[in-house]
Amino acid sequence: MMEMLFFIVMMVVIVVLQAMTPYVIRRGESFGVMIGEKSAEDPAIRRMKRQFMQWNLVIGAIVTVMMTVILAFTTESENTQAVVLIAGIFAVLIASFLVYLRFHKESLVWKRENLHEVNKVDIVMVDTTFHRQKLTISYAWYLIPLVLICMTVGLTVIYYDQIPSMIPMQYNFDNEITRMATKSYRTVMMMPMMQLAMLGLFIFINFMMTRSKQVIDNDNPSLSMKRNVMFRRIYSKFNFVMGTLLILLFMVIQMSFIFAISQIAIMTMTIAVLVIIFGGLIFLMVRVGQGGSRLKLKEDDDASARPVRDDDAYWKMGVFYVNRHDPAVFVEKRFGVGWTINMARPAAWLTFIAMIGIIVVISIIFS
Repeated sequence: MMEMLFFIVMMVVIVVLQAMTPYVIRRGESFGVMIGEKSAEDPAIRRMKRQFMQWNLVIGAIVTVMMTVILAFTTESENTQAVVLIAGIFAVLIASFLVYLRFHKESLVWKRENLHEVNKVDIVMVDTTFHRQKLTISYAWYLIPLVLICMTVGLTVIYYDQIPSMIPMQYNFDNEITRMATKSYRTVMMMPMMQLAMLGLFIFINFMMTRSKQVIDNDNPSLSMKRNVMFRRIYSKFNFVMGTLLILLFMVIQMSFIFAISQIAIMTMTIAVLVIIFGGLIFLMVRVGQGGSRLKLKEDDDASARPVRDDDAYWKMGVFYVNRHDPAVFVEKRFGVGWTINMARPAAWLTFIAMIGIIVVISIIFS
């Protein structure tokens, strides 16, 4: 029963996030195609967004019902349940991407038919003072989660003898232990190492926000710059809160090996942390939007007086940025909220591979 409830809630969150994506991206973009803010109110563009949301909700509901029925008949096998959960998530994501491709192509056709070449330019506006502004919170704030990690390590070493000879490594949804490991410094230090990896990741994300390429809309430059600065500051704060909560959660789980902390309390805290993180993410998507596009500011730009930037050629299928002439390693997503990499830059791939490699190495060494 708990497995099905968890699955349904998770699927609802994923489906809703996918369905609302066209409404949280920059107003001047339509399914990975740059159309300019003035065109955002065109009935055809509004129709495509509405239909994308409807298709995602319908497909998501069908997949969720089907996978829930399958899950109901696989209660005996935990591995099978995991496969069902992963399959359901991938089915929704793949279906959503296929629906997106349809409207991406339709947006390209609309642009060719409605935006004259004279109104499109491949010139990109740049604010040379942008990266000298305070775009994120101070790195000093990350001393707080670092202290939590030090406390986790210190208490683990001090009370090592009190840790049971067999420690739980995995639970099912009924709070039953499904995997145990023999106590050793290698196994008990896995959680602190994961904490360190997470801390490094969130610090890196904060750094990426300060160095990623700025995006200024040609048709609304001054407001675009203001929104982009606010966007990075807000998400930097959220990044810190999210990282600190996860590190605190891992600390509590580690302390349960030493002190009498019930699994009910840990599960309650886990659910609370996930609700805060996903709830905060949804709130920020709706309230802030990609690049701060949904932030309400005083309108002081005349969007109709400027041409539309036309750099669609560098965005393959509207989601993969490939531009070997652009020195930027990290750029804002064109469809979605957050950042992606410039796939034409080797440094971007090396960074991505390094992050995955660190996680894999820690998992292998301390598992």
